[in-house]
Amino acid sequence: MTPPRPRTPGPDPAGVAVPARVDAWLLAALALATLGMLFVVLPLLTSDTVPLAVRLLVGGLGIGTVAAGLAVTVPVRYVFEGGGVYVRAGLITMRLAYPDIAVASKVLSPLSGAAWYWVKVRLVLRQGGMVEIAPRDREAFLVELARRAPHLQADARGLRDPQFVRR
Repeated sequence: MTPPRPRTPGPDPAGVAVPARVDAWLLAALALATLGMLFVVLPLLTSDTVPLAVRLLVGGLGIGTVAAGLAVTVPVRYVFEGGGVYVRAGLITMRLAYPDIAVASKVLSPLSGAAWYWVKVRLVLRQGGMVEIAPRDREAFLVELARRAPHLQADARGLRDPQFVRR
């Protein structure tokens, strides 16, 4: 018997990448917020009347906040693999096995997720939980998901496993 091959942290190179959609206004709002923070904090950081320890603390917190935000959001990737959907949002990666997906519905949601867009696809998992993603073409994503996960059937909002009963 051959030992199992260890999984690589990235997506399967043979997988089908799905482009993500990005809201330009959302990126602009985040950039303005970051610039606003710099505009307010920069005078404090360059002032000789503020103790060095306070300047280092404020600068570190500001830079750390921006870095942490970017680390869990950039880049965003979705890949159809042989056994499931690979989702990456920054340092956070997950593989959603096709049989574990019970519902894939089109939603308009401001909730945070592996997406930089409000028009999303919500993937509800059979064991509980959900992941919201924003493929550039939601309809094409759902068609491809239905092809790869035949247990999902079309309904008014997307795809659903008829055997799935929400608890």
